[in-house]
Amino acid sequence: GGGDNGDSGAEDMYKLMKMIIARDFYPVIVFSFSRRECEEHPKALSKLDFTSDDEKEQIRHIYSNALLCMPEEDRNLNAVVKILPLLERGIGIHHSGLLPIIKELVEILFGESLVKCLFATETFAMGLNMPARTVVFTNVKKFDGVEMRVLAPGEYTQMSGRAGRRGKDDRGICIIMVDEKMDEEQLQAMCMGAPQPLNSEFKLSYYSILNLLRRASGTINAEYVIARSFHQFQHTRSVPAKQARLLEIDEERSALVVAGEESVKEYAELRRDIAECEREMLKHVVDPARSLSFLKPGRMIRVRDGDTDWGWGVVVNVVNIAGGEDEGGAGAGAAGNRAENYVVDTLLQCAPGAADGHLAPATRTAVVTATRNGKSAGRATEGGELEKGCTSEVVPVSLKLVAGISAIRLTLPEDLRQRHARESVGLALNELHQRFANQPFPRIDPVADMGISDPAFLDTVAKCEKLERKLKKHPMTKAEAKGGGGAERIALEQFERKARLDEEAAQLRLEVKSTELSKFRHELGSRGRVLRRLGHIDDDQVVQLKGRAACEVDTADELLVTELMFNGCFSRLDHHQLVALASCFMPVEKSNQYVMSAETKEALEKPMKEMKETAKMVAEVQKECKLAIEVEEYVESFKPVLVEVVYHWSKGMHFDEVCKKTDLFEGTVIRAMRRLDELMMELNRAAAAVGDMELAKKFQDGAESLRHGVVFAA
Repeated sequence: GGGDNGDSGAEDMYKLMKMIIARDFYPVIVFSFSRRECEEHPKALSKLDFTSDDEKEQIRHIYSNALLCMPEEDRNLNAVVKILPLLERGIGIHHSGLLPIIKELVEILFGESLVKCLFATETFAMGLNMPARTVVFTNVKKFDGVEMRVLAPGEYTQMSGRAGRRGKDDRGICIIMVDEKMDEEQLQAMCMGAPQPLNSEFKLSYYSILNLLRRASGTINAEYVIARSFHQFQHTRSVPAKQARLLEIDEERSALVVAGEESVKEYAELRRDIAECEREMLKHVVDPARSLSFLKPGRMIRVRDGDTDWGWGVVVNVVNIAGGEDEGGAGAGAAGNRAENYVVDTLLQCAPGAADGHLAPATRTAVVTATRNGKSAGRATEGGELEKGCTSEVVPVSLKLVAGISAIRLTLPEDLRQRHARESVGLALNELHQRFANQPFPRIDPVADMGISDPAFLDTVAKCEKLERKLKKHPMTKAEAKGGGGAERIALEQFERKARLDEEAAQLRLEVKSTELSKFRHELGSRGRVLRRLGHIDDDQVVQLKGRAACEVDTADELLVTELMFNGCFSRLDHHQLVALASCFMPVEKSNQYVMSAETKEALEKPMKEMKETAKMVAEVQKECKLAIEVEEYVESFKPVLVEVVYHWSKGMHFDEVCKKTDLFEGTVIRAMRRLDELMMELNRAAAAVGDMELAKKFQDGAESLRHGVVFAA
């Protein structure tokens, strides 16, 4: 197992690899679900060597030949030099963050059986014919972008299927490292379950609509294509199953009998309305202009991410990831002064396994208090003992996930990098949970303490107070207060179950009634109105000049880039500024490090502001045309993660120096720049299509400014 900390995990890996060498189980592929883990695990094998002297000589020879494909000045890059000592010992790393040439080198060496132990992410199992004798899983859970979940049967089969080489091994060996209890049913489902269904992700885009309109002839139009899509076929086939589910829901619903349904319904609606009021008030409370002055180190805050409640934690630091000042006042500006732009480093109590990167909230046992007559009075508000093995970790939390600010402020140790210092704060939190076992933690008063005087907020507060008074007088609340309420709780659970069934049935009836074609027809109409409003097509659906430009753009948001092209934003920039601004359209993983230098800020602050304003206009037009879009979310999706990197690379800075300006992997940067090169050539064709040859030349120069060094090495 991985144990509770990094040292134990490293020791386990070392012991496992010693066993594999002793039993001649290599070559071995070790699958991890994090690129960082792939980089860390080899450090545990510093005392192990899988290769002979002759094999080391072959590895150095292949390595030297591979470097001949690179420009001479890039052969001493950190990412290139640091991999050789590992390769010489027969150990390799393979993930999407590596330089492409290093990935190819590792694949060649593994194929030649010179790399005997390979640490890789699951992408290595997809499409590459690279079998091994043994496969090791460092975990059976992965983060899929939403949650930590057990591997799907198809994922497990794809990776474990690499174990066993045809013609060499009579069997393959699969080893699973488990650091937490796993149910037999879960393991069986992972190893032998049915494969996941293949579902169509067909979506209408402005690019596809414009190109269909441009080439439309006779019956070949957008509706013709939609009607013959795999998506439409799947929907038609799924209708009988949905109708069968509707019958099941009707039977289940009719079997549910809710005692005193009207009273229970009133109680549930009161609770729902109060929760809605609290959510509305919280938007004002976490507004950076009001909350940042209270979020000082030591302040207790509650963190909730959707349905996941992380409980109470302690503020360590607040960072404005959009630049500007932490206090949200001068310098931050309206655009930068949103909750999404602030990260609160928070000490949270986490479930066992946090030290190995598996973050989950700690759970507390329920504390049941008793009334004078000895009957249960329900769960405590803040009490309960922490489960064993929990740790206190500093976790970056978006300000928008803060669900409460306490009036309590703790004194923090000077250096929270030490585990004992973090655990001392965890002990203080535990003591507070015990002290407030029968009452909620005191909170900052939004009106008295924060001075919020907004009329809409005060109306919401008054409404919430009125609802709470009504809830307090409700018979179900009184029954719980007297220590009873068992029957009332059962009735409430049944009512909530009935409401969920009603909601599911309504959704199913809507899906059965409306075909996917009618849904797409509605969306097609809305998108057509957007294109008319923005001048891409006329009332007769004839593609106009702006639409012809958008027909060439598939790598980025076609509406936004054509607006920037036609409103003169691109024309006012030189080619270095152009590629840097266009980098905002490149999708990359999350990064907490994209601070711009004074030079970059001077060159791009104004164009970026203009881009944000244009993006807001485009989003508002789409919303007015009845498309489901969040304006702020759309605007904030164009992040300046690569602006600093691309601007300096375009001006000729060395790759190692450029990589110091970001926390992204080298391979991620290269992949983004290659895609950016594609975008610049698409924009070049778009400008040429509308006759603006001067702008087309700028895009061409921008693309050429990227094509140097290791980024475009063969």
